[in-house]
Amino acid sequence: MELDQVFQKFERQAHTDMKLNFKKFFADGSLSPKDAALVALGCAAITNCQPIKDFAVAELKKSDAKDEEISEALDIAAAMNVANNYYRFRHFVEKEAYLKPAGFRMSVLTRNQIGKHATELISLAVSVINGCESCVQGHEKSVLEHGGSEEQVHDTARLASTINGLAPIFRELEA
Repeated sequence: MELDQVFQKFERQAHTDMKLNFKKFFADGSLSPKDAALVALGCAAITNCQPIKDFAVAELKKSDAKDEEISEALDIAAAMNVANNYYRFRHFVEKEAYLKPAGFRMSVLTRNQIGKHATELISLAVSVINGCESCVQGHEKSVLEHGGSEEQVHDTARLASTINGLAPIFRELEA
């Protein structure tokens, strides 16, 4: 699947802007093609953006990603979606009574098919979409600790934000 095929129904100027933003942050940013596809897959999964999800899977297959890597990226996004919601709750309420371990099983975050760097990029992207301040801060730090750059963090945040904006457009066009 080619990128232009994903956006073939885009007609309005706002659609064109979003398409160009996606192309810029997906293909022309500081992320490797595989990392960009893993991040896009995780973001598309939690925003229910099927066209971007399908595109990301096709791109991952082109880069010889194994099915286990694709599954791991999806599982990381799902686990982070749970964590983000919980930690946002704790941040909003700000009560000492809730400052205890969450107790969630998240063994997927230790699987390591895709590597710690990619795991942290996906975790950061999902956290950006979900607006979890403490998770964004923690995963930004972890990306840098695992060999990432501030430019990659910035591009990940921009790619995640763009996919979050694309999701409702795609749903509108599919309706």
